[in-house]
Amino acid sequence: MALISTRRAPAAVIALCFAIGSAGLVTRTMAQNTQIDLSSNDSMRQTIEAHAGKRVKLKLVSGQDIEGVVGKVGSHAVSLTELTGMEFFDATVRIDQVAAVIVRRAAK
Repeated sequence: MALISTRRAPAAVIALCFAIGSAGLVTRTMAQNTQIDLSSNDSMRQTIEAHAGKRVKLKLVSGQDIEGVVGKVGSHAVSLTELTGMEFFDATVRIDQVAAVIVRRAAK
């Protein structure tokens, strides 16, 4: 009888570790899969809005990069605070001038 219980204990520990690890993976995956309609006229605004309060780098159509924390997002402009390299400044950028939104992805 002792043999059976000692074999089940490691299996229970492994199952518990697997369940805890899977729960974290599912939560992380759900958080990263923000649904953005890329064919929409507002896709750039939606992308920026999805990263509100987070640090992003905006590549402008002029080729210039501007990096900061996304503040308010309106229908035509976005405000960035805590600009990289210009910490005492904020910026307002027209959304139609944004060519790309660059974000740091979560570590694996």
